[in-house]
Amino acid sequence: MGLGLMGGGVESVRFLHRHGAKILATDTRDAKTLAPSVEALRDIPVEYRLGEHREEDFKNAEVVIHSPAVRPDHPLLAAARARGAEVTQEMSLFIEACPAHTVIGITGSNGKTTTTALCYEMLRQVYVPVQPELTEKWAEPITIKDMAPLDASFDQVKDRDRLWLGGNIGTPLINRLDEMDFMDVVLLELSSFQLMDWHRFKPALHTGLITNITPNHLDWHKNFEEYSWAKQAIFEYWDEWGDAPTAIINADDPECSRIAARNPGRYRRFSATGTVPADHVRPGKGELSAAGGGGELRLGMFWNSRQSEAHGIKVATRNDLRLPGDFNWANAVGAAAVCTRVLNAEWMPHIGNAVRRFRGVEHRLEPCGETHGARIYNDSIATDPTATLAALTVFQSGIHLILGGASDKGAGYDKLARAIVDHRGIKSLYLQGPTAANIKRAIERAVQTPVGTRGSVSAKTPPIQEFPTFESACRAAIKAARQGDVVLMSPASTSFYEHAPGQKFGNFEERGKFFKQIVASLVSRVPGQS
Repeated sequence: MGLGLMGGGVESVRFLHRHGAKILATDTRDAKTLAPSVEALRDIPVEYRLGEHREEDFKNAEVVIHSPAVRPDHPLLAAARARGAEVTQEMSLFIEACPAHTVIGITGSNGKTTTTALCYEMLRQVYVPVQPELTEKWAEPITIKDMAPLDASFDQVKDRDRLWLGGNIGTPLINRLDEMDFMDVVLLELSSFQLMDWHRFKPALHTGLITNITPNHLDWHKNFEEYSWAKQAIFEYWDEWGDAPTAIINADDPECSRIAARNPGRYRRFSATGTVPADHVRPGKGELSAAGGGGELRLGMFWNSRQSEAHGIKVATRNDLRLPGDFNWANAVGAAAVCTRVLNAEWMPHIGNAVRRFRGVEHRLEPCGETHGARIYNDSIATDPTATLAALTVFQSGIHLILGGASDKGAGYDKLARAIVDHRGIKSLYLQGPTAANIKRAIERAVQTPVGTRGSVSAKTPPIQEFPTFESACRAAIKAARQGDVVLMSPASTSFYEHAPGQKFGNFEERGKFFKQIVASLVSRVPGQS
């Protein structure tokens, strides 16, 4: 149910075909839209039901694999269960069949992709990566001398345990299960949509990390409580021997702290602002696995009761990380916290090598050009207001901010509007897309609402410009930028909308690539070009 265009549906069909299943692929999108996926399956006998779903198909099915975007309580899935069908997802199938002992899951409202990619770069200095398509995707080249131990020969490196990357990053892994074994390490980025299903079959991972939990996808989840509950499946369930997975949470995030308060001793923590010594390293308050306070990344903290202080191994500094923003430092600290559960102590210093090599992930505050001395950033991943709030903390002045898209995922724009009005460094707002009117109204409310004793801040409100298309807004922002300014495309909205007559983005990646094409047609310098 839901063939899709992102590969998961295609790989599910291939998996079922390998196991002798008779397959019906059904999707509400039409054949023209799904042509790339249909073409990828031309060598497999598949019956297609495109442009609609039919209830009788679900009532007659023995197994239904549905897209994560379909809620598990969808009426058609309920009809299938009522007739005795097994209803599951591609990622759930993978987890149930994965032979690897060390399966690591990373989730969160924001930062999970960067955290997962950086964790992968840290681990691949010790483990052998087996997906060549990921080589140098996010980081500078790694040499044999960079890998642990430093004097390892090439033959020794080949014999190391292997590293896999999947979930919402990398490539689908379900059809590579036969290549995996018990000693492999599997690293997964996971969404709340995928994790909702885990409360059904209760899998136990080796390690689960939550970067943060803020309102997101509330247009899909019933409420924030359900959304948070979905995320917690990543470390909620014990294995068959009664062992709990390692649960790692962000000590600086309010919702994560609330979760940890129910059983403080169980949760390991990381903190981008914490330093050692730190009170919450003390026994009974949860181990602090990684801390980034004072601009130093320290790992493996432990409490020395005799000296009444905490200790840790310094592996990197804030200046080692190329990515801007405190939230990216938090991502690096979180990634390192995962590594404390997988790497031996003598390998910890190699984590710093990965921090220094890491370039970042596309569409996440990605520098993509300069014009008239102004820098241009592609932050298309900002599909909710919280992500744009984080981006605004990076820049202090001269900001030309491009906003708008399909929806706010139910989060609302009032908090973002308050931040925009209070920022003082925003030169102009460029609004487009279906959410433009909601953003404008939220800003108007913020202007009219006194804050403390300061009263109205309307005199400082940046000019608001509205545009009929995404491209016209982007071109106007780039042309208006001057020496020292910043053009920031951080929409605070999803991308599934008709951004121009007859043109629709399929996802935030398409939006980001289109933005970079616009930039390349206008700017004087593009990164990577001489």
